[in-house]
Amino acid sequence: RQEPGLFFASARARATMEFMEQEDDYEDSGENIFERMCGALCSSICGVIMILLCVGLVFWNENNLVIHEATVLEIEDAKVYQSCVPDPTATGQLVLVACDVYTPEIANQLPETLRPFLDSFSGASVSWSMQIYQWVESQTEDCHKTNNGGTSCRTRYSYNAQWTSSPTDSDTFQHTGGHDNRGTRFPTNLQPTGQVDAPASTVVLSQHGTPDNGFVVNPDLVATLPVVDLGPKLKSTAPAGNNHNSNWQGGGALTPEMLHVYNNGLQTSTGSPSIGDVRIELYGQTADEATACAVQLGISDASSDYTFGPLPPQSFGWFGKETKPLQRLQPGKVSQDEFMKQFYAEGQTMAWLIRILALALMTMAFWMVLSPLSVLADGLMFLNYCTCGLGSVLDSAAQCLIATAAFFLALMLTAITIAFAWFA
Repeated sequence: RQEPGLFFASARARATMEFMEQEDDYEDSGENIFERMCGALCSSICGVIMILLCVGLVFWNENNLVIHEATVLEIEDAKVYQSCVPDPTATGQLVLVACDVYTPEIANQLPETLRPFLDSFSGASVSWSMQIYQWVESQTEDCHKTNNGGTSCRTRYSYNAQWTSSPTDSDTFQHTGGHDNRGTRFPTNLQPTGQVDAPASTVVLSQHGTPDNGFVVNPDLVATLPVVDLGPKLKSTAPAGNNHNSNWQGGGALTPEMLHVYNNGLQTSTGSPSIGDVRIELYGQTADEATACAVQLGISDASSDYTFGPLPPQSFGWFGKETKPLQRLQPGKVSQDEFMKQFYAEGQTMAWLIRILALALMTMAFWMVLSPLSVLADGLMFLNYCTCGLGSVLDSAAQCLIATAAFFLALMLTAITIAFAWFA
């Protein structure tokens, strides 16, 4: 007869099992030194190809930075508006304006399931994304070197209940026991992701944030408006409807009565989620003020008579390089110098990110090229049979030297490529 304390302890364990990470299965595998050498030779060939691709990436990045900086300098010749009232004589010229932003009301365009939670929102767009709470399988492989120069690996499978952007079929899991998603899926009446946009030619830069006597923002610039989280604007509950079933069943139609505002989003549960619960987050594009630099153009059939268009590419340098088409919008009212400074900084940030990425990839590529040496160095592990771990020490030292050589070779080739790109 089971003791009461043991009974309740086992019951609590079963109740919380769904929210715990579990490791349920593993597989063992390995390779001998000859199989590893064959793989290393193939890896070396791939490394050579990867080096060539990395050189191309570095050259493109530096050339792109040169063009970006030349594009920024074009802003020095722009006509700077002191107010946001369009000047007809500036049509066809590059202009820079800092204005208030008018955006129309678009909350009423949301799907019926979401509409009751957002009373009002003036912006260029409202988007939503949905997630579902389900079991997800992941695997990790733990490998170690053997004394005969080969490897021995063990693959472990683990399972977590978490929010995911797409439903998972638990029947495909390596180990299905206790990780059943029960066929739960997204609602049938609401797309997992979607967006509603303001009508064309209704976003305007003007003196006082009015829809007339200003500059209509074209779709390319509208797309660059900042994105804001609409979670704080959501109503706590939706008004009662005619649907008597207010519990989400993990499939079928989703009604407003099934949703609750929770953690700055909409969720089918108000506390810890269960398998099959869905969560919806809403975001909007809007701004109160903005600064734009583009060519002033005329427009008809709109609330204002003027709009923006890109400045065509301009030639520069000795080898006939051309700037990028120039039209840019950024939030807030800033001066011409600040506008150029921020534009320049964006190019520098992106260039440095790609430089670091390219250096890391090129280091990996040189490591792949040198991988046959790495496998040969693993042969030193044979010394472990007659010494107290000396083979492992020598192998680690050799691997460190190979990795260092790969890094410095990559650094040198990256520096040469950067210098060539700036002088070309």
